[in-house]
Amino acid sequence: MENNHLVLKELNMEDLNTTNGLVKYYDGDVAIVDDIHDLKDVAPLYAKMNFIIICTNGRIQFEINDTQLHLRKEEILLSAPYVVLDNYMFSPDFECKILCLSDDIIHAMLGDLVNKWNIHIYSRHTNVISLPKEDCEQFNYYYGLIRFKMQHQERPNNSLTMQAVIQAMLFDVIGLLSKEPEAESEENGKDAHGRMLFEHFLQLITSNEIKRRPVDYYSEQLHVTSKYLTTLCTKYSGKSASAWIHQYTKEDIRHYLLHTSLSIKEIAYKMGFPSLSFFGSYVRHYFGMSPSKLRAK
Repeated sequence: MENNHLVLKELNMEDLNTTNGLVKYYDGDVAIVDDIHDLKDVAPLYAKMNFIIICTNGRIQFEINDTQLHLRKEEILLSAPYVVLDNYMFSPDFECKILCLSDDIIHAMLGDLVNKWNIHIYSRHTNVISLPKEDCEQFNYYYGLIRFKMQHQERPNNSLTMQAVIQAMLFDVIGLLSKEPEAESEENGKDAHGRMLFEHFLQLITSNEIKRRPVDYYSEQLHVTSKYLTTLCTKYSGKSASAWIHQYTKEDIRHYLLHTSLSIKEIAYKMGFPSLSFFGSYVRHYFGMSPSKLRAK
């Protein structure tokens, strides 16, 4: 007989919109889980999105990728996508908020700070941070604002204001990450070198005004083959090198269309696209609409 507990359930952002009662807020890029007591019925769970768990009371013990973690009141956990969660055990008074975030919204919210998030989160894959005393009150305010916005979703511009609250919280999370001491690594020399190359790859993309380049362009600067670079990216982040290039390119497109007065033709030229029609096809492929409609939206 099949043991259902051992069936690995995959969960991505789109799936969250179909979970009955578990998700209290969903707008496509942000999902909020208010009570995870039912999660014991879906372990093990393969989470394919970024998520932040804010523990507001009690404690929980669980495994992420076979590593046991404890989360207590006044602690937050940050996780990159593509992790397996299993063996949950929590105290009767455990309460938390879980923010599930798409890669697109993290890039849009963090802007120039996104590399700090990507390098730190993907380097450790998971982070548990104890909130300093002076930050506990601040994050309680965030918690209260998020709860209020969930309870009043009918208000005008609720999605925008909810994302503004989360964006402010992310900025403070980045500040906390900057203060975190470097964790002692148990990796051997080869793994440490591979992780360093992955981080340098992300930094290279960020430093290029024209980011939509072939993988070869970046691998040559790192003095490795494109195949090896893709292997490293997949190993340390779950995404290929080309997927990372497209992610950063998409955010440049979003920025130029929504926050500058450059014409669409000027943006296409600035970003290194060979023609306006090619740029239009690229935007339609990755955003589901034309550049003009994206700008209007």
